[in-house]
Amino acid sequence: MKRKKNIHEGSSVRDWFAEEEAKDPNFRASVEKAMARRRVAQQIYDARTKAGVSQPELARRLGTSQAAISRMEAGAQNMTIDIIESVARALGGRFESQIILSRRA
Repeated sequence: MKRKKNIHEGSSVRDWFAEEEAKDPNFRASVEKAMARRRVAQQIYDARTKAGVSQPELARRLGTSQAAISRMEAGAQNMTIDIIESVARALGGRFESQIILSRRA
């Protein structure tokens, strides 16, 4: 089986990112959105495990399925602030958020 040549071989991630951004002006925003979703997902996982709560138990507390909790923790579900706050309360905590301005603004 013939292996496809990697056109990015030898280039840096920065070069690849610049190339993708040149092709799609929304690329950076899409990446930042995905990263934010992943950060929230990781925070949910970290809070749940620190609280010693299993996925099935958190699902029971929220009135949802274990699969829904798994999707939240994988960053595969678009969560509203209301959902995130409900998760935090179910774990005995609270949700805080902040807006950080970029240098480009």
